[in-house]
This record gives sequence, structure tokens and C-alpha cells, in this order.
Amino acid sequence: MTAIHDGLDSPEQTLRRGAAHLAELHPAFDAALVERIVFESHATLARGARIRTHLPALALKFAADRLQALEHGEHRRGEGPLRILVESIRNDGISQMAAAYLNALGGGRVEALSAALIPADEVLRSVADVMEEDGVPIDESYPKPVTDDVARAADVIVTMLIEHPFDLAAGQRIEVWDFDDPAGLGTDEVRRIRDRVRRRVQEFLEELDA
Repeated sequence: MTAIHDGLDSPEQTLRRGAAHLAELHPAFDAALVERIVFESHATLARGARIRTHLPALALKFAADRLQALEHGEHRRGEGPLRILVESIRNDGISQMAAAYLNALGGGRVEALSAALIPADEVLRSVADVMEEDGVPIDESYPKPVTDDVARAADVIVTMLIEHPFDLAAGQRIEVWDFDDPAGLGTDEVRRIRDRVRRRVQEFLEELDA
């Protein structure tokens, strides 16, 4: 995880300092490329965002995910955990649940990210609350857009109530997991959705062992 020091720096200063740190963590990439990805990530998250307080920090997290995806994409089908991308419309509910459970229950066999076609400003409070209840907190998660580099690095793409927006890369496969959208629902119903998502994740992980 990238260390962020907001202080009194301007957003541009924060991004440039973060880009330099990411370049150190990813020496295989040219520093100029890393900085471009950081500023692209910031611009992507800023489009339509109503909450901008922590935008530079989120942009650096998003850029870090993209750089890891690029590294994985250069060595696809190698050793390491199965990379899973979970996609939904807003990335504020069911896709966050699914990615969190995949990472929590996968025992290191899988590495999951989630993303959206049209990202919301933040994760639904009801979803964060019921995940906290179940011991799988998602407090540091945030809605983010699906990008071609992240999508191409995935081994498995899980779609939730949407269609995958890009062509599949060689060797990729898609799983369709359709659940109710928790937006606007009461806590009990959100809990039921959470439990169904957890069961589907457990089934998926058991299938990997079969």
C-alpha cells in the first residue's frame, strides 16, 4: 500500500510525490510512465466525483492497483494467486462484498479487485456495516472504474448485473454472478444479500479445489 502524506501539499504535489514512491516500488516501469498512470488515475476518479477530499490518496491507490495489474499482465498464467476482477454498475455494494470475501476466504489462492462501469462516490453505508458485522471490513475500499489494463490482467472476470465492457484476453474466462442490488434496501435484506454472496464465493473457491 502506498504511503500517503497529505499535509498542506497541493493535490499535484501529493500526486507527484506518490508517483515517485510508486516508481521506486515498480522499478520495471519508467518513472514517467508511472507518473502518467498516477495523473490519469486521478483524472479518471475526478470525473463526476462529488466527494474530492481524499481524491489524491484514492488516485494513488488506484494507480498502485493498475501498476500491479500491468506487472501481472506481462507474466500471465504464471505462478501466484488467481487474479479475479469483480465488476458491477457502481462498485458500491455487491462487487465490494464479493471481492472482500474472495480475499478473506481464499487463503492466498486468489487475489480479487472490484470495479465499476459508473463508479459511485462511496461504498454504501449499509454494505459496509453488514460486512463489518461479519468480520470482513471494507472500510478502506472505494468505488473505482474498470480499466482495460486491470481487466486484461485478470484470470477470471466476475460480472454482477452488467456485461464485461472489453474483449476478453487470451485464456480469460467470465463468471456471471447476479444478485439483487442492495441500494435502498433495509439492513435485513442487505444481510441476506451478503450471505448469498458469501455462499457463492465459498462455492467458487470449492470449485477451484475440485
